Amino acid sequence: MSESIVIRVPPETAYAAVSDVARMGEWSPECRGAWIIGRNGPARTGMRFIGRNRARWLPWPTLCHVVEADPGRTFAFHVSFLGISVAGWTYRFTPLPEGCEVHEEWRDRRSGPLGMALTAVTPLVTGVVRRRTRNRATMRTTLVALRDALESGR
Repeated sequence: MSESIVIRVPPETAYAAVSDVARMGEWSPECRGAWIIGRNGPARTGMRFIGRNRARWLPWPTLCHVVEADPGRTFAFHVSFLGISVAGWTYRFTPLPEGCEVHEEWRDRRSGPLGMALTAVTPLVTGVVRRRTRNRATMRTTLVALRDALESGR
């Protein structure tokens, strides 16, 4: 599933904001930010971070692993919870004459018996019953907030 938006900033600017995972809470209604594991600095392939999330009243952490960090082009990471693969997130940045298109993609990576067990208990952990529907809505909200912040210089 994916969403995209045009933002009137260079792709490198949009990439720098999105790949600074600690800032994601500025735009996302569910992700509250992240803590980098190990050394700070620009995002890089192999970097790990703990995502801090909250939907409704329930907070939960996830372990994230950056699988692609190509400045101005692509930022992607995989998410796990309690050692079980949960999701993959990819952001692609396409240059346009008026700025760039930011394309956000979510892939459900839950599979096998452990993934299916996690799917069954996810609503209890996150408070979200319809993950796919929720993600589509939060992706759109996140991209609009990102656009508004970057275009206003915040």
